[in-house]
Amino acid sequence: MLNSARNQSPLDERQIEFCRIAWELLTGGQGIPLITDEAQLYASETRFDENRNAVILGANAYPGVGVSANAQLSMLTCLAHELAHAERFRMGFRRPFTQPDMLLDEAETSLHASFFTLELSETDRIHLVEDARDRLNLYLELKYAERGSVYES
Repeated sequence: MLNSARNQSPLDERQIEFCRIAWELLTGGQGIPLITDEAQLYASETRFDENRNAVILGANAYPGVGVSANAQLSMLTCLAHELAHAERFRMGFRRPFTQPDMLLDEAETSLHASFFTLELSETDRIHLVEDARDRLNLYLELKYAERGSVYES
């Protein structure tokens, strides 16, 4: 996830336990581990690790002070985004790890997570769609900058 003004403070045991409960709610026993070893580290990042087929919990699982859609994603929504990475991996998607294509993958993942309608509130779903929009806009900015102008057909 983008770390744009998301929480950077180490998580305490109570916050980590809330994340475990939220993960159980989201995964419903799918067997995708939530590894919490890094959650108490400053500025650690929540992410899906393809090699371990696990989500690593980081300090940024919780929202921060930023005004971007990404900064406002709730903890549950952040975990839903990472679960969407895991589901997409299981379906055969292989993520790009270079820009700007990484932004497309992140946008698609946020849209995928927005369909977790039983677990997420309408506000959470809207924040995920806004996050996708922001990532798509940044993708286009980078692509336009590469070309030096707007794309033509």
